[in-house]
Amino acid sequence: MSKKIFTTQEVAQLLSCDLTTVIKWVNAGKLNAYKTPGGHRRIEKHDLVKFISQYDMPMPEKLREVNRVLIVDDDPLFVEMAAAILGKVENISIDSAKEGFEAGEKVISFRPHVVILDMKLPGIDGFEVCRRIKDREETAGVKVIAVTAYGTPDDKKRILECGADHYFQKPVKAEQLLNTVQKLLP
Repeated sequence: MSKKIFTTQEVAQLLSCDLTTVIKWVNAGKLNAYKTPGGHRRIEKHDLVKFISQYDMPMPEKLREVNRVLIVDDDPLFVEMAAAILGKVENISIDSAKEGFEAGEKVISFRPHVVILDMKLPGIDGFEVCRRIKDREETAGVKVIAVTAYGTPDDKKRILECGADHYFQKPVKAEQLLNTVQKLLP
């Protein structure tokens, strides 16, 4: 759910409770809220999620964050392997691209939190894809994990200079990839 601010009525509907109950939580200081200039209470999503967790309430499906990972590689076996590894993570959505141009389109449409990017791609190479992701204001926060057969120190330096947040030389160890992706997810 992309909504970031809720009314007390919306919170009551999400939590299947009465509006007066939500107002009591706010008045008691249990649920953080602020007032608009018109005197209406508003609750920010992060405060609502914190409240639900603190009081061990079931998290409404609409509030569950789905983490998005884009795997960009022209090797279908690597894509399949990476997707299988990441399938162990809760609330994750995985998409893939086979070449640089398609990767650029999917970064805009899929809006991944993390991109696992092969640096040697047909068409636009991974270096250029990474630069474009990091240079655009709306995608600069996307985390990029470079995965490549390039192994020299100069290659690693070049990969990190184009903006990659992390680097793995192929073959990638499953546990390392999983741990790194989990660390980089919001």
